[in-house]
Amino acid sequence: MSLDGIAIHALADELHEQLAGARIDKIQQPDSTTIVLSVRQPGRNDKLLLSCNPQTARIGLASSNKPNPMQPPLFCMVLRKHLEGSKILEIRQNQWERVIEIVCEGYDEMGEKATRILIGEFMGKHSNLILINPQTNVILDSARRLGFDMSQYRQVLPGLTYIAPPPQDKISLMELTEDELIRFFMEAPSSASLKKILLNHIAGFGPQTAAEIIQRSGLNPDDRVDFLGQYDYDRIWQQLLWLRDLLNEKAYQPTLVEDGKKAIAFAPFPLEQLEAYTQKTLPSMSQLVEQFIGRKEQDNLFSQRAGDLERIINREIERCEKKLALQLDKVQEGEDSEHFKIWGELLTANLYQIKQGESAEVLNYYDPNQQMITIPMQANLTPNENAQKYFKKYAKAKAGAQQSMIQAEHTQDELNYLDSIKNSLRNAQTPNDLQDIRLELETAEYVKARLTKQNKKNKKEPEFKPLVLHYGDIELLVGKNNVQNDYVTTRMARNNDVWFHAKDIPGSHVIIRNHQEQRELSQDVLDFAAHIAAYFSKGRQSALVPVDYTLKRHVHKPNGAKPGHVIYENQKTIYITPDEEAIQDILLQGGVKLESDETEC
Repeated sequence: MSLDGIAIHALADELHEQLAGARIDKIQQPDSTTIVLSVRQPGRNDKLLLSCNPQTARIGLASSNKPNPMQPPLFCMVLRKHLEGSKILEIRQNQWERVIEIVCEGYDEMGEKATRILIGEFMGKHSNLILINPQTNVILDSARRLGFDMSQYRQVLPGLTYIAPPPQDKISLMELTEDELIRFFMEAPSSASLKKILLNHIAGFGPQTAAEIIQRSGLNPDDRVDFLGQYDYDRIWQQLLWLRDLLNEKAYQPTLVEDGKKAIAFAPFPLEQLEAYTQKTLPSMSQLVEQFIGRKEQDNLFSQRAGDLERIINREIERCEKKLALQLDKVQEGEDSEHFKIWGELLTANLYQIKQGESAEVLNYYDPNQQMITIPMQANLTPNENAQKYFKKYAKAKAGAQQSMIQAEHTQDELNYLDSIKNSLRNAQTPNDLQDIRLELETAEYVKARLTKQNKKNKKEPEFKPLVLHYGDIELLVGKNNVQNDYVTTRMARNNDVWFHAKDIPGSHVIIRNHQEQRELSQDVLDFAAHIAAYFSKGRQSALVPVDYTLKRHVHKPNGAKPGHVIYENQKTIYITPDEEAIQDILLQGGVKLESDETEC
């Protein structure tokens, strides 16, 4: 769900209590929709994050840092000019709208006290961050500028008067009376649902809050108003009083609702409508918003970055495929040029009887049936010159074919390499995995290096953190991309460790660490490692994936080979059908836990 007015109210109360009186020390803008205010006060430093991203608009204290661009955007510079060094006087909600105002007091260019208000509008696709001068109500700047072509109701541009979002003509919960509530139900269309009536008339209510009030009243939120009686009105009114008391007393219980590992809802109070799911109470609304919307933002960002990398890889694969097709056509031309040699030899053998002209008809002694053949010639050349011309065409085609064959082999190697990177992308699970893949693409010069302030001086190196699993007390290492494959195989593995890789397809290098005891490994252990190698390969969805394994001493990396490429010998093969559900459980547990401490051998 998005933030509704009730959740915004709880956030504003909490942030005002925590940050009123604090000073804004630093202002950063990691991206076009996000502002981070570093605030300090005696005994603590905090980071207040405001985002007007259409999918993940929010406000709250942030626990993690975001990388910043090399040059701060214009809006960031305007905020620094007006707000850096200012004291936060108040953080308040604008009535019951999804709008929070941060009132700051600082000094202007003349050294006089000046008040500025940073307004956060958290309304889905209409979200925005706007800085205004409250004395004149003039907009100083905004994260998203809106001209007349984008909004006829209001324009958000520097120098214009700030106009608040259009009012919704709803009544505040604090002013609502029981008689007004009954009137809303009595005047509603008979087809209207109970939650819809609350949603349409009470300010700050979102669909989830409206449904929760009806659920707590012992009614179905989707029921129609037709058969509602006085007793039902009274139950709904009692629940609205409960919510009013909770807001007045600020007795919030920030609640996150999860379905397994997936967060599905959040609210400033427990949700009885979702009692079938796991609910946990968090210490603050900021942590609640960060865990729900922040996690969603990370998932969206992960998907976006993975999609960007996939487009780059697919573009390069398409380029290589086109180049390979041209090279193979050139090879085919060389194979088809044999007739030029035959024509040259036939012309040379019959020079004594061929006259200069546009063609020559001679006996084809290469043909078992000894048929006559007509050979085209250039009339301005002698028969001998025509023969030499055909020999040259044949030699040129053959030489071109040989060169194209060499180039085609290189192109095929590049395609295989790109395919392995694409498989690494398919197995990526964290932002660091994506960063490693991008660095690999940068090293291979498929994309230009992208520097931020954090890595301006020292370019970030790939993080050599392979996946570590256990089978009982036996440790396994799994490379999640080509760079990690090289690292686990050439740097971490020892000669007596056992190396696994899916046969003839891109995939992870899997190592069973066995160099300490050099013991005989059971078939169960070998099958487990093969299962992991098959799962982290391009053949994940296939049946009976062949997985080769051998001692690490038989695995070698050729000089100049691309990351992840090795050659090996003395291998054996296990055929495995990957079970995705079982592997996911194993990954969550970090491996297979045996009942006894000793691994079966």
